[in-house]
Amino acid sequence: MGNVLEAVRETISEVPDRARDAASEIADRVEDALESAGTQGRKLSKKVRKELKRRWQTVDQTGRENAFVMALGALGVGILVGYLLTRDRD
Repeated sequence: MGNVLEAVRETISEVPDRARDAASEIADRVEDALESAGTQGRKLSKKVRKELKRRWQTVDQTGRENAFVMALGALGVGILVGYLLTRDRD
């Protein structure tokens, strides 16, 4: 009976060390995952920023080359909105 109690005491005394080791391992894995996500997030952000810049430049260039058409389109949308706001609702 004494051997069993001694074995239980030894096992119980090892629990805090094992829990500390397990917590340390988990913390390391979480830190690695966060670093990886941060790196991938920065890469994705740069890629999206470049794509948005490229698309905006395309729209801006098209607008500058076809300014008259863009003005007519804006005028048409304005007339349509004005008509819809002032029409009879009956």
